[in-house]
Amino acid sequence: MLKFLYYYLRSMRLYYGFVTATTVLAGLCLAHAHSTEGLESWTRLDGLMFVYGFLAWGANQVFSDWCDRKEDAINAPHRPMVTGALAPRPAFALSALILSLIAIVSAWVSPWTLLFLLVGGALNIAYSRLKRIPIVNCLVYAAAISCCALYAVAGVQDRCPGWDDFLVVAVTILPAHFLMCHNSYYKDVAGDRAAGVRTLQTMYPAIVAKTLTVSLSAIAFVISWLVAYGFGDEVGESWWRFLQPALVAILAVAHFIFLQKRRYHVATCLNCQFCVALMHVIWFIDTWLIELVSLVAIQLLFLWYDDEKE
Repeated sequence: MLKFLYYYLRSMRLYYGFVTATTVLAGLCLAHAHSTEGLESWTRLDGLMFVYGFLAWGANQVFSDWCDRKEDAINAPHRPMVTGALAPRPAFALSALILSLIAIVSAWVSPWTLLFLLVGGALNIAYSRLKRIPIVNCLVYAAAISCCALYAVAGVQDRCPGWDDFLVVAVTILPAHFLMCHNSYYKDVAGDRAAGVRTLQTMYPAIVAKTLTVSLSAIAFVISWLVAYGFGDEVGESWWRFLQPALVAILAVAHFIFLQKRRYHVATCLNCQFCVALMHVIWFIDTWLIELVSLVAIQLLFLWYDDEKE
């Protein structure tokens, strides 16, 4: 049992849980945006949904690993699902149990949350099928993760998010996940080519994908700078916000440097941290401690996930 749980936890790739949890946090901020009470309007329900956002990634990842086992046999041959260390059926059962519990409690909070749990899960499955279509693959992935924010809005406000909520998510959240997905393909070129997965990295010279990485990262930095210096509060009230653009820039540059060196494991860590930092600089003022804890936790988890082929 302990051995099974160990390999299940490794398959969850917990560092990405901070990405989905941060997306839920963005949705919670959106849901409370019209409240005049600030953080005082937040309840235990918000914390519970934040935890659900963290767990949902890992539970879904088990199914993704099974769908992607062909290319993973080349890209990540040491993953438990590929080596056989993690038996599929009990892993599926545990993931189904976790997701079912999340669905049951979420439905009790608001039936509308089930809509985005179902849509997010369907998009996650569709992503494995649509990975062979460049650009579309990143969009589907980004849309699946962005459902976490809409899930939070539905839960807090007990309603279907309006078109304005969808627009905000599409403009401020979806692009960050699109970029993270695009950046994740560099390490998978060999396996993706063998499996027929069509990404910009497998179809065109490296300069094409890297130009997109640099361009989107530069746009992200400009947006973070505008948010901090153009639309932020006074320095004395939100000092961390004015340091965030520098942090976003450092993570983006470091990520690209390690891509150039083909140090993909380190680049993956930085890619994850970059997405989390970008979400925070756009959405959060009073949660700087959560951001620092998230970035440090991601770094520490990568010390545990020390095998680049896993």
